[in-house]
Amino acid sequence: MNQELPELAQLYALGLLTDSEQLAFEHELRKNPALLPEVQAWQDAVLSLARSAPQAAPPPDLRAGLLEAFARQTADTQSRPAPSTAPHNIISLPAAPASQSAAPPPSAGFKLLHFIPWAAAAVMAFLFYQDQDAIKAARMLAAAAQANEATAREREKQFSEAVGLSEAARATAETTLASLRTRLAQAESSLASIGQEKEELLAQVSRLRNDSELDRTRIAVLGSLLKDQPQAVAVSLWRQNQQDGLLVVENMPALPPGRDYQLWVIDPNLKTPVSAGVFKVDTDGKVRLEFKPNRPVQSAFKFAVTVEQEGGAELPTMDTMVVIGG
Repeated sequence: MNQELPELAQLYALGLLTDSEQLAFEHELRKNPALLPEVQAWQDAVLSLARSAPQAAPPPDLRAGLLEAFARQTADTQSRPAPSTAPHNIISLPAAPASQSAAPPPSAGFKLLHFIPWAAAAVMAFLFYQDQDAIKAARMLAAAAQANEATAREREKQFSEAVGLSEAARATAETTLASLRTRLAQAESSLASIGQEKEELLAQVSRLRNDSELDRTRIAVLGSLLKDQPQAVAVSLWRQNQQDGLLVVENMPALPPGRDYQLWVIDPNLKTPVSAGVFKVDTDGKVRLEFKPNRPVQSAFKFAVTVEQEGGAELPTMDTMVVIGG
């Protein structure tokens, strides 16, 4: 019981004890007068709280409810049998020494203790309605927070979609770049191969020039007339005394079935070019052809190659000429 006295003192000051608890606590006060200052301090605190509460318009039904509760409390108090020792909520204390202040009159204590529950009830009612306003404000804040969260999620979704599109575009660009790099590497490799073939061809010409028969051999380089195959080239070595020669072809496009390349020797002393044979190239566009004109040539001024029907033609088709030179 002694451990519960401070808590009971608070409830007693607020008028929140049951009848039996209140009688037991008053009995304890009579036995323990040292507890009275604590009870009075709590009563003063409740009165100060009631007086310090800010003025606010109470709800319309608060006054009627308080009057109804007060009437019930008064009826219960009047109908309650009077204790033999002292009125309800009146504390009889041992006589205080002369040096101590006298206890408040019983009638004043009676009025004070009966006023405290209603003052506390009024304060609690005011705080309850203030709490209702706080709850409404909190709900509004929660609704605003939920709306902000939904907006943030939508923005996050849009950002994720934009990032996905950017990643897809980046992947496409990287794929295209890789393809271009591959094609560039192939073109560089092809260019290197052509350069190597050209070097080999020039080396072969150089060897031929060192031959003892070179003075009697005519060397002609035939350049490409093809726009889509500018690297096509041919070299003709012609021996006038023997009336024969050697044709070396590089990078000539392969022909479809039913077509042949035909070599012509152009002699300014003759009215028409002289056929020197037909040939085909391999898959790499190369061929080495030993040729001999089908009639004597006095001066091999130029050499040319045309595309003709398979087996060759009597006269060259000029608009199908692919290489010429001399």
